[in-house]
Amino acid sequence: MSGNNTRETVDRRTVLRAAGAAGIGGLAGCLGGGGGEGGANELTVGYATSLSGPFAVFGQSALDGAMLAAEDLEEELDVSITVEEGDTQLDPQTGVSQLQRMVTEAEADFTMGAVSSSAAQAMASWANENEVIYMPTGAHGDGLTGEACGPYSFRPTASNSMLAASIGAEMAESADSWYLLYSDYAWGQTAQSAVTRILEEQGKEVVGRSATPFPADDYSPYLNEADNSGAEGIGMLIAGLDLRKATNQLVSQGMQGNYTLAMHQLEDAVFWGLDRESAGILDSAGQVWGPAVDTDASVDFCERVAEYSDTDPYVRHFLGYLSMDQAVRAAVRADSTNADDMRGALEGHEVTSVAADIKGGDSGMYWREGDHQLIQPTYTVEALPVEEMSEDPYKRWFQVVNTFDGDDVARPVSETGCSM
Repeated sequence: MSGNNTRETVDRRTVLRAAGAAGIGGLAGCLGGGGGEGGANELTVGYATSLSGPFAVFGQSALDGAMLAAEDLEEELDVSITVEEGDTQLDPQTGVSQLQRMVTEAEADFTMGAVSSSAAQAMASWANENEVIYMPTGAHGDGLTGEACGPYSFRPTASNSMLAASIGAEMAESADSWYLLYSDYAWGQTAQSAVTRILEEQGKEVVGRSATPFPADDYSPYLNEADNSGAEGIGMLIAGLDLRKATNQLVSQGMQGNYTLAMHQLEDAVFWGLDRESAGILDSAGQVWGPAVDTDASVDFCERVAEYSDTDPYVRHFLGYLSMDQAVRAAVRADSTNADDMRGALEGHEVTSVAADIKGGDSGMYWREGDHQLIQPTYTVEALPVEEMSEDPYKRWFQVVNTFDGDDVARPVSETGCSM
């Protein structure tokens, strides 16, 4: 930690520590601003995410990306960055406890992390109440920049609505009727709502929906419901590695080729656990970023990840990199880790760092002031022909079909439910 922190910072952490002894919650309004105001040369970042359980591969990959960003930032900006890690265990209350520990004990200047939208919303609520900057690194549920938005949380990835709008036109063109399978928690629920809205706006019919438990082992009852629905397309809005299970079971039931198969959010790593023929059944998917993006900076980033991480490069590595890049640069621009100063450095800011070059797209990226959503390009992708799928120096099984400007797929702030 920097030796320049003010007396206000010490008092704030003392209040948090004392309040935490009485239980999480009830802390709103007692802190009076976050972080020190004496510069941003030595930074401690609290990174709480899923490092165990079904989302561990996603959490670890994002953390790996964040550590790469920290290396780059230290070299470029001449700052010192300490990363305090914590495991949310996919549990909202554990995520909140981790954030509080990081701020009060590890003296984190700002925080980031989470994969699960449910955990991220609880963590964002705590951060907003206690005036701590928080970036929900990989959570896409609409509520984070909707009804659960707040002054100190900034979402660096695309929302479910942005991804649904990206894939909606292609889904509407490929089938007139759809059956949706969705994971029954915040991410899947808002995904289902967003995809349904987009399809109905396009004049298409959602003939049925199945809310599937998460995690689950047997998706065959829900696939049977889809098979018996008469729908022309199946939307697979299933989270994490469960999508791999559901896809395997769909293939084993001989349903591939009978339907148009689409999903609104592609995670390449999910499909790497399948054989190439099974991965190749995906007709269309929305994506925030992936190794299919073919900019020079993206290729360089993928090569670095392939050397650094145990997992081939995919979107989670980029989201970790982006979160660290943007939070640290905001503190440096503000010359402060005070939460209000960092907020001022983020709102309306256009991303011009290497993260924008890695992301690709021509429309640029900026932090929207009204809801703290990072407006950014999105993609639709499809599986490459099996014979064109590559493995070396890293896996690349998909190709970009279309690129969308962030402003074209993001809902207006007035429609998000956000009020700050």
